[in-house]
Amino acid sequence: MYDEKKGSFDSMNPKAIFLFGLVAGLALVFLLNAFNDGGISIAKDTDSDTETSDTDTEGVKAANVQKTKSPSGTVPPVTDEDHIRGDEDALLTFIEYSDYECPFCKRFHPTMLSMMDDYEGQVKWVYRHFPLSFHDPLATAEAMAAECANELGGNDKFWEMTDLIFERTASNGNGLALGDLPKMAAELGLDEAKVKSCIDSGKFKDHILADQSGGSSAGVTGTPGSFLVDADGNAQLISGAVPYAQIKAMIDAAL
Repeated sequence: MYDEKKGSFDSMNPKAIFLFGLVAGLALVFLLNAFNDGGISIAKDTDSDTETSDTDTEGVKAANVQKTKSPSGTVPPVTDEDHIRGDEDALLTFIEYSDYECPFCKRFHPTMLSMMDDYEGQVKWVYRHFPLSFHDPLATAEAMAAECANELGGNDKFWEMTDLIFERTASNGNGLALGDLPKMAAELGLDEAKVKSCIDSGKFKDHILADQSGGSSAGVTGTPGSFLVDADGNAQLISGAVPYAQIKAMIDAAL
């Protein structure tokens, strides 16, 4: 025998049901609007490393895409050990701490290339390594490959290797085969065997760790983590792959 029991709505009068539905509907609309205005944040925490980014949704309010703050420590000064793209005497300096296997860094790389095209002679770009543990061993091997390209071919080859890695990798720690790196260097005119030997030696491990340590001390907790430094040495920390419009607005304000 089927014993029917009344549900919670059966005991409510029609007016109460109508009001309940109205309130629920308004609440749903409010939540959807809040989600759309604020963008999407993606985070991955492993061994205290964080990889973050906001969507590049066109028309998102400036207050919601704002990802800048003061450094938590001293930003390491630019030295001869750094890799500089652009005019070394440029008024502004953009220092990027990056991971070759970070998908958000890959997405941010064209933004930086656009910056260099639009602000030629006004901004110099400094690339520093910040390989995340959950992207290793490939992320560090790629950083080694870029350093080896620099050793064997100079600063231009460092940047050519950097561009090529970001172009080819599928990201997330398995975007390339380790054996591809010497072959890619050979495409740039470098000696494949020498590049392989250089990578295998691990000779630039300390340099990569020093980059990462300096970034951490200044407040970088994820990639890409960048600093825009003005002519007076004032720095702003930029977290994530922010849209180019935001980078442009910051540069224009600093010039």
